[in-house]
Amino acid sequence: MTESASEGVTLKLSIRDFSVPCPRRGSIDSHSGYGRQALDGIEIHQEIQKRHAKLDPLYEAEVKSGHRFERDGYVIEVEGRLDGIFRHERPRIEEIKSTFNLYELRRAIEEAGTDHPYVRQLLTYGYFFWKETGVDPELTLHLVSSRNRETLDIPYALDVAEYEVWLELRLAELAEEAARIEKRIARRKKIAAEFPFPFEKPRTGQRELVATVEEGFAARKHLLLQAPTGLGKTVGVLYPSLREAMARGQSVIYVTPKNSQHSVAEDAIDRFQETGAAVKGLTLTAKTKICMKAEPLCNPSYCEYAKDYYTKVAEQKLLEQLAKKKRLSAKTFKKMAEDCEVCPFQLQIDALPQADVVIGDYNHVFSAYSALSKRPEISFAEEGKPNLVVDEAHNLPSRTMDYYSPALSSGALDRMREDMKKLSPRFARDGAELLDAAIQILVDLRPADGKLPARIDPPVDPFIELDGKLRNFLNSYLESDAEIQPRDVVLRFCFYWAQFTEMLETLKIGDHPEFFITYQNEFVPGGARDSGSATIKITCCDASRMIAPKYAEYENVVAFSATVKPFEYYAKLSGLESERLETREFESPFSPENRKLLLIPQISTKYSDRERNYGKIAETIRRVAEMKKGNYLAFFPSFDFMRRVAAVMTPPEGFRIVQQEREMRAGDVEDVLNDLRLAWDPTLLFAVQGGIFSEGVDYPGEMVIGAFVIGPPLPNFDIERETMRKYYDASYDGEGFEYAYSYPAMAKAVQAAGRVIRSETDRGVIVLMDRRFLDENYSKSMPGDWFAEKPHELVSRGILRDVAAFWSKGEGASTES
Repeated sequence: MTESASEGVTLKLSIRDFSVPCPRRGSIDSHSGYGRQALDGIEIHQEIQKRHAKLDPLYEAEVKSGHRFERDGYVIEVEGRLDGIFRHERPRIEEIKSTFNLYELRRAIEEAGTDHPYVRQLLTYGYFFWKETGVDPELTLHLVSSRNRETLDIPYALDVAEYEVWLELRLAELAEEAARIEKRIARRKKIAAEFPFPFEKPRTGQRELVATVEEGFAARKHLLLQAPTGLGKTVGVLYPSLREAMARGQSVIYVTPKNSQHSVAEDAIDRFQETGAAVKGLTLTAKTKICMKAEPLCNPSYCEYAKDYYTKVAEQKLLEQLAKKKRLSAKTFKKMAEDCEVCPFQLQIDALPQADVVIGDYNHVFSAYSALSKRPEISFAEEGKPNLVVDEAHNLPSRTMDYYSPALSSGALDRMREDMKKLSPRFARDGAELLDAAIQILVDLRPADGKLPARIDPPVDPFIELDGKLRNFLNSYLESDAEIQPRDVVLRFCFYWAQFTEMLETLKIGDHPEFFITYQNEFVPGGARDSGSATIKITCCDASRMIAPKYAEYENVVAFSATVKPFEYYAKLSGLESERLETREFESPFSPENRKLLLIPQISTKYSDRERNYGKIAETIRRVAEMKKGNYLAFFPSFDFMRRVAAVMTPPEGFRIVQQEREMRAGDVEDVLNDLRLAWDPTLLFAVQGGIFSEGVDYPGEMVIGAFVIGPPLPNFDIERETMRKYYDASYDGEGFEYAYSYPAMAKAVQAAGRVIRSETDRGVIVLMDRRFLDENYSKSMPGDWFAEKPHELVSRGILRDVAAFWSKGEGASTES
């Protein structure tokens, strides 16, 4: 027993995390009772509570409940809120649980008995009430169908003796867990006290970045930082974030827009470890990528890795084995999954407390069904919460809007027919009928006047009714001997419809002005629209209300990128509260002598002017590129624009033109990058802003010596974007155009321009083409070191002369930083 433990260190956990079988056993299943509630479950809770309060004045919702226990020198503090209590002569406590399949949940509960977490949770509320008041309450599990609101009540009686047998086992288990946590805290604190900065000499500006993060944490501020490439911002942010968290015994959650960007954080952890800090890292992998089965279907009757998962993990002490490893990745979890027949996805979730740094995607934190919301929350009070680091934060507003913007396409449904025909006759027939019904629902919503696109307000009932039929169809399919295929058509169809229906149902409860629904013709390859197919889309134009509560799960938040100006725009749409937010911009650490930044206002990329400017753009690219042989990037607002310029382009002698394709496999992208690295021939790479070649990829050294940014890539002017503009006008002080058009466009433009200078020895030319770059609505997004006072300073009276003078300075130009 440690000294601190004898003083009564407090272990805090929720009633949900407290009320589990002891030892934990069972399978991964939607009816298992483990994990958190879905978005619609919370809405249904509130609906039921309001109805009960209206019918019974003695009903009270969301009543605090908790108890403190002492065991082996630890204080175990359990807290929660019971869903409702009827304060009658004999009080009745009610626990509400929503599900789609009411009778399947009842079967699972009855089979598990008091070992089911839902039942154990209800009994815990009853026991705590009895301990506090001496009154034995009635207990009811109130099950609600999310499909049709049908309800089932299952009554329970508190058997104090039986409960206390379980309680003794659970407290002993938690005391052991507390000892493990205490060791983990001590290890982290020791590392934090001796945590060296991983570089002997910090880069210019990096020391200031570290200090800014440290000072922000000390002042209890969340941070939104703009730091250019080359500053060493990943280490500059992660190092102080991790040191502060570990000094409390906590961890850091580090998220990026996509998993291809995980390597930057993983490299930083490697660097920490190389310099003596025994930091443990865990990289989360998406369920679809780590699943051992053809489809990620978490059902014990289908998946042997889900069956008896919790029993296998406990009996084989798998989490204890993982605790000994320094790096946890998909490879680690899949190997253990193969050896022990356990689910690798759930295993990585259960291993989260072992890691000092957890690396994941935005969706692991910000989506409605975020993986990190499933992590167990058992901690000492002194630890506080983890720190959250958000990389490439300029992507956060748009990415989170996408999480809450599902769509249904009649064309996509129709294309499932061929795969449906390959099923057995019974399922092929039923599947075809359900596809017909789904498409008919979409067709029936077509506006009477036929004018498209158009805003609509569809009724939710047809969607819910078909969703019910689809779930029954899916249950029958899974219970049959049908072999589940990769990208199984039945699963695709059912999940596709369910995702949209659930979001639509959520919007029908409460006020959601940040959402709207449109009916439009379907996009087809090539960017055109198919007038014969329809798409119904829910658009979220502001996810801040959905994601703001997520920050409460973290002690400190640092969001950073090379492009998060204007700060106010990114802060608001990212859900960061202004009262607690601090912002700062860091300038490039590289000599301005190494970069020639020019702006050509004589070129216009406005839609009405494009035809007259394709030739001018092509000629400018040709004449600038031929002044020095090497690789150049030309970034366009769209694929169509890019191809129109390419069609009139005559490359300089010895140069070749390579064009980005709409759909490119990872191997094809890597082939293009390898060609640029090898530099066999000088290359003009034509690509789109916001695409695979303009963000999240480095072109070091001589790999690229110049970039042309052709116009700000404004989003399409359509009903969807215009509706967003009107919402922003009303919500954000009349800045509708900026929020809907210019700010998102400039993030892509500045990211594209930032591909050229990536180190202190890089030299290059950046040419911006379009008069709009001079407009304040656009220029306020530019980095502060692009000009001294106004963007007009970038306009050249002799662009070719200036470019020639820049190159004539040669490699001897100053590279001091």
